Amino acid sequence: MAATFSFSIQQQLVLTAARQWRRARHLHIPAQPHLYRKLARHGCGQLPPACDSLMRLSELVLGHPFRCGAGLALSEDEWRLLDMIEGRERQLVHECSVALASAFRHAIRSLHIMIDMAFNIDSGEPVKRTVASTGLIAA
Repeated sequence: MAATFSFSIQQQLVLTAARQWRRARHLHIPAQPHLYRKLARHGCGQLPPACDSLMRLSELVLGHPFRCGAGLALSEDEWRLLDMIEGRERQLVHECSVALASAFRHAIRSLHIMIDMAFNIDSGEPVKRTVASTGLIAA
């Protein structure tokens, strides 16, 4: 039996942004407008600059181009990104400078703030929705 995952809306947004950002980079199109088209329909049109910054820094921190999964099958990079965003420190793929690690932590915090603003979250409790109800995670 296959494992079933229930991702929070925040996790879905991060995964969607990561995959769409990678797609834009692969197609050599501007990432922020591409992200905006995907995220604005979910009330998150303010997230592309924070997502773009986080993804650029994540590639530097990981030491390689970001690798995406498909559908609910997440790549190791996607799991690592979710862990780091949720404060579960993981060993980085390679050594990076203190300045880069600090910039990455600030980018994570910025994304948290922007997501909280998008969903009017004051309590710190994650908004739970299923993948099917939002349709965010794209192949």
